[in-house]
Amino acid sequence: MEEFPKGKRLLTRLDYSRVFSKSKRIHNCAFTLLIHFNNEINHSKLGLVVSKKVHKTAVQRNRIKRLIRESFRTKQNLKQAEYVIMAKPGSSNYNNAELLTLLNQLWSQTEKNNEQ
Repeated sequence: MEEFPKGKRLLTRLDYSRVFSKSKRIHNCAFTLLIHFNNEINHSKLGLVVSKKVHKTAVQRNRIKRLIRESFRTKQNLKQAEYVIMAKPGSSNYNNAELLTLLNQLWSQTEKNNEQ
């Protein structure tokens, strides 16, 4: 399994607040994706928001986080931007394959929005 280094993560409150305040939103039944195009960075960064409202057990929340990180790592053609994925309550009801399909739909929507 590949690593997910600090350089590819949103780490600080300032990073997250920048994305939340100036972002484009795309959503589906399980996730909301926030995109902030930042010319100051030289690669894409990812932030995760998976709260206790999604599922009360940490095991399920961590499963969702692992799937999000893996789907982000495997995407080669993402624009340089800062991304925050927020899991919606009930997303833990989906199995891994369904979650990956939903995430891939989000990533493909970002590519379509970038072309416009």
